[in-house]
Amino acid sequence: MIQEFYRIERRKELGALLLAILCAGGAILYLSVGVVPVGLGESLRILLGYKEGIDPGHILAIEGIRLPRLIAALLVGAGLALSGAAYQSLFQNRLADPFVTGVSAGAVLGTTLAILLGFSSGFLGLGGITLFSFLGAMGTSLVVFFLLGVLKRASSATILLIGISLNFFLSAVVSLLLFLHRNRIESIVLWTMGSVASATREKVFFALPVFLLGAAGIFASSRSLDYLVLGEDIARAHGIRVPRVRFRIILFASLLTSVCVSLSGVVGFVGLVTPNMARILTGTRHRSVLVYAALLGALFFLGADLLAKTLLSPSELPVGVVTSLLGVPVFAGLVWKSSRRIY
Repeated sequence: MIQEFYRIERRKELGALLLAILCAGGAILYLSVGVVPVGLGESLRILLGYKEGIDPGHILAIEGIRLPRLIAALLVGAGLALSGAAYQSLFQNRLADPFVTGVSAGAVLGTTLAILLGFSSGFLGLGGITLFSFLGAMGTSLVVFFLLGVLKRASSATILLIGISLNFFLSAVVSLLLFLHRNRIESIVLWTMGSVASATREKVFFALPVFLLGAAGIFASSRSLDYLVLGEDIARAHGIRVPRVRFRIILFASLLTSVCVSLSGVVGFVGLVTPNMARILTGTRHRSVLVYAALLGALFFLGADLLAKTLLSPSELPVGVVTSLLGVPVFAGLVWKSSRRIY
C-alpha cells in the first residue's frame, strides 16, 4: 500500500517535470516565431545572454517584444488556471471559472472608462487601460469582500449569486456606456477578446509580484481546499474555519484574476478547462492539482497565443477567440470522460 502510494507520487512528479519541459520548449519556439523569424538556437543564445554575432534586429525582437509577451502569456495562463482551480473547489462546482465573482465585468468597466475618458498615459509606464482594468477588477472584488463582511454566514451559493448579480449589473453599465459612445465600440470590444500583444517590461514588472502573492496564497491554502471540496460541514469537522478560509481564497484568487485580466483582457476557458484536466491526471489532492493546473494553464495559453499570432500572419487573432475554439471541444471531451466520476 505504501509502495503504491509512493509510486503514484513519483508518477505525478515525473508528469509535472514533463509539463515543465514542454513549457520550456514551447517558450523557445514562441520566441522564435513571428513577423521576424529567429532560429531556435539564436533564440536560446539570446535568452542565455550570448549575443555575439547575432543580428541586432533579432535581439531587439526577442528582448524588447517577444520576451515580455512570453512572460505575460505564462503568467496569465498559470494565474487563470490557479484561480479557476481554487474557485472550483471552493464552490464545489467544476463549471466555476476565475470570473465567477464579477472580476471580468469590473475589468471591462475599468477599460471602458479608460478608453472613453482618454487615459492612455497610465502610471509608471503601465498604460491607462492596464491600470484601469486592474483597478476595476479589484474594485469589484472589494465589493464582494464588503458584502461577505455584511453577510457573515454567507454560503458558497450566496457568493455565487452575488458574483452573477455583479456581472449582470456591471455588464449593463458597460452596455449603456457603449450605446452612448458608439464610435468607441471597436477598441473596447477588441480588448474584451483578449491579447497579450501589448505586453511590456513595465506591465510584467507590475504583474509579477501580484502574481507571486496570489499564487503563494492559493498554494498555502491547498490543505484547506482538500477539505472544502468535500463540503463545508466536513471541513469544519477537521478544524477548518470556513468563513476565514473562504475569504482568504477569494482574496488571492481575485488578485490573480485581476492582474491576469489587466494583462490580457478577458480570456475564457483557460481557468475552466485546465483545472479539470489537472484533476483527471492527478486526483483531488490540491498540492498536485495546483501544480498541474498552473503548468497546463501556462502551456495551454502559450499554445493558443502562438496560434493567434501565426494563423493569419502578419495579422493576429485575439487569443481569447483561439482559447474558446480550443477550449470548447477539450472541455466537452473532459465532461464526457469524467461524467461517471465523483468530483
